[in-house]
Amino acid sequence: MPPFFIIFERPIFSKTMLYQLEKLNKEEKELVLNAPAYITILIAGADDDISESEIKRSLELVHIKTFSESIEIRDIYEKIDANFDTRLNNLIDSLPSALDEREKAVIEALTKLNAIFHKMDERLSHKYYLSLLNFSAFIARAAGGVFGIERVSFREEKFVKLPMINDPNPVA
Repeated sequence: MPPFFIIFERPIFSKTMLYQLEKLNKEEKELVLNAPAYITILIAGADDDISESEIKRSLELVHIKTFSESIEIRDIYEKIDANFDTRLNNLIDSLPSALDEREKAVIEALTKLNAIFHKMDERLSHKYYLSLLNFSAFIARAAGGVFGIERVSFREEKFVKLPMINDPNPVA
């Protein structure tokens, strides 16, 4: 007679992003957790002015992702949400204020995600990558247009698809 429960090959918590972070060193973990903040700075700052409304929208979006994302990556957004405002403000303060220098530093940081994603579960890193693309598009739309929504500027358009980050599982 078959058992009434399923025995998993690996503990179920190994299928979450937070568990995947345990495979990374401290610097890599911080970069994964700071990715939404870097994206906010890159997209919202593309016009050389990161407005309070753009910051507010990114804070709201991180919080929304704590319950709107798939269960496997929701936990990472819960961790990010706990201190996202501090993370974002610390990064803004630590990055160069000149647009070109700031963009270069942010692109360099986000590019490092390519190597990090390959250290993690391919399916979960792919889900997080797609979530970051969604985040980027939301921030870009929040920045302009009539009544401040739904228009993406030329400079934002250059970065909105996060060309510096490769899809860790392009066939998914």
